[in-house]
Amino acid sequence: MPPLLNLIPLDDDDLQTVSDVVRQWCNDHGVALDSERARAAMCAAVDRALAGEKSPVTLSVAINAANI
Repeated sequence: MPPLLNLIPLDDDDLQTVSDVVRQWCNDHGVALDSERARAAMCAAVDRALAGEKSPVTLSVAINAANI
């Protein structure tokens, strides 16, 4: 999971969006939320959110593109 300091620049809405996208991705792919794959998905989504991406679709695409 990304260090908590990486999450500080994200506002509450961005954190909620990232969380929702990762939860949905995990659910869709049968991945446990406490797994390494979920952690990698969270990192991919947080990286894109920190880069200014706000769309759940874009964050989901970033997770899929990371080949997790």
